[in-house]
Amino acid sequence: MTGLIIAVAAALAQDDGAIVVRDSRSSAPDPSEVPASVTVIEVDEALPGASDVASVVDSASGTTVQRLGGLGDWSAVSIRGANLRHTQVYLDGVPLNPDGAEAVNLSELPLWAFERVEIYRGNAPPEFAAAPIGGVVNLVTGEGAADGVAASVSYGSFNTTRTTALGRSTGELLGRTTDTFVTAESFSTRGDYTYFADNGTEYNLLDDRVLTRTNNDKTQLSAHGRWRLEGDRLALSVLDAFLTREEGLPGHANNPAEQVRLSTRRNLSVLELSGGDAVATRARAWGFVRDEVFDDRAGEIGTGNQWLQSRFASVGVLTHTEWLASPYVVPAITASARRDGYAALNLLTGEQDPDRRRSSLVGGASADLYLLSDRLTIAPVVQVIWLDNRALGDDPLTGEPLGGGGELTYLHVNPRLGVLVSPAPGLALKANIGHYLRPPDFTEMFGDRGAVIGNPDLRPEEGLQWDVGGRWVLPEQRVISGSLELTHFWNYVTDLIVMIQNSQRTMVPVNLDDAWVQGVEAAASLSWFELVETQSNLTRNVSVNLSTDPAFSNKQLPRIPTWELYQRTALVWGEHLRLGHTFSYTDGNYWDRTNWYRATPRPIHGAFLRVQPGERAPSLELDVLNLTDRIVEVVPRNPLDPSEDDMVVQPITDFVGYPLPGRTLMLTARWER
Repeated sequence: MTGLIIAVAAALAQDDGAIVVRDSRSSAPDPSEVPASVTVIEVDEALPGASDVASVVDSASGTTVQRLGGLGDWSAVSIRGANLRHTQVYLDGVPLNPDGAEAVNLSELPLWAFERVEIYRGNAPPEFAAAPIGGVVNLVTGEGAADGVAASVSYGSFNTTRTTALGRSTGELLGRTTDTFVTAESFSTRGDYTYFADNGTEYNLLDDRVLTRTNNDKTQLSAHGRWRLEGDRLALSVLDAFLTREEGLPGHANNPAEQVRLSTRRNLSVLELSGGDAVATRARAWGFVRDEVFDDRAGEIGTGNQWLQSRFASVGVLTHTEWLASPYVVPAITASARRDGYAALNLLTGEQDPDRRRSSLVGGASADLYLLSDRLTIAPVVQVIWLDNRALGDDPLTGEPLGGGGELTYLHVNPRLGVLVSPAPGLALKANIGHYLRPPDFTEMFGDRGAVIGNPDLRPEEGLQWDVGGRWVLPEQRVISGSLELTHFWNYVTDLIVMIQNSQRTMVPVNLDDAWVQGVEAAASLSWFELVETQSNLTRNVSVNLSTDPAFSNKQLPRIPTWELYQRTALVWGEHLRLGHTFSYTDGNYWDRTNWYRATPRPIHGAFLRVQPGERAPSLELDVLNLTDRIVEVVPRNPLDPSEDDMVVQPITDFVGYPLPGRTLMLTARWER
């Protein structure tokens, strides 16, 4: 890689012409100018100081973030009712979970290392070379900001601390402009909040109690560095993102684990070359490694004593080339090649599982057609995916080669189409339809950690999704400005993979019959008199399990809330004062396929106050999460019988058995120069 960097740098040095510094903010997608349903959230002072990637993603319409606790605990996102693995997460266009390999833990990603968060619901741009059933979350570090340094320090409840430092510097090398960006963040928490436990006997109130969450500590250090060399027509960029994390796994609230530990190491290295005039190309090559050590030698979780070391590795290249010769048609070609691998070592016995490997080739052709004086945009995409499963290994019992659903190679075509109509200034009408695919990942096929046992006979999931909606940007005026959005979506999935509990302590993934989800997304982002800012999102989901099993047929899919609401209001006085309130509400969520156990509704309030005395003075902010300290709700004892008047107290949880914390305070000091 070093030789390649030197060669490209020499080519840049010979490139004659004026020095051009491109600002990546201009490349951020404008939701009014692209057919896709996309939300772009800038990471700036408008966000509360206690924000993390999970809370930012959760503030967008159509998203559901599932958590295993409070700040720093595991969290992952579902988009439009799809399961967690149906969302692909990218860092500067590089996949962290290619083909939906596992659900990305959003708490591992340092929010303030990024300039913006892009959330594509459903149809994603072809340059990602992806066909996710749910959508794409792209975290963008950004370029082109002014030189300077910044730092923030936070301290709060449960002995939680977060320290962030970043710096940016521009210079010259070989007569060309360089841009260096470095950020580091440390996070730690004891996580010892109190929670309500009913001892697993919700009808017996005599054994209810309030306990302290133990073995829920987290310590995490992450660092991101990017160096960019830019010439007149070419640009070279090198990125490295590193993470180390140590944590306790507290287990189920009624059966807590006192000694289970998890250690994680992750590193992503990316080399990118971009440029061109009439033909613009962006090529990326990356290497991604994730090592985990799961230590349950006491046998508190799962099927017995376990001490496992696992490694997931991915190397790949991705190119996207656009021909910009015509203002009416912009054709493009996308190509990607990737090699993924998974290995596991039993540290108790010293036994090494067979290495599992899978190759993926993706080719795509697309075109953006601009018609009727740019009032009509048509964006067709044809994507071909080829999976080579021949290196997955053999079944340990039969000796037969494994292929993931019985196929050693898999070829699939995914067509998509997006349409954008702009009939009037500020008004954008959109429609999208497409076919999507996700193969089972290594954990689902071969996992044997904790309470999850793999199933090598899983078939790939396939999805068909469409949406239609509109976005209206209000005319510029002093009284009110902003945008309004309304979208209806429908998502049909075949061979849906879900986790089925096959004993009291273990689960296995299986393919179900078909299922569909449809819903409505509404969003409003408004500014009043430049003094009051409001952001509101409402999502309504309707899901149906099309299983032939009468116990599950026509039931609501688990972990897909019927209603989700997010609202944030802030009173702003220049850069000196920001006072605000947040509110989130989740209801209509079942934990099981039979729709017997219904989660309690979650109305959660928050508040924040930021003060900055002067331009060069640090700002101080106080954030209060779960302002009303709600950890329980009183609900009907039998939700299936509305005529029954008996009520019971149930804890507020996200996953069943994993309680959410009560009131949490965070004090943050920020400084920038």
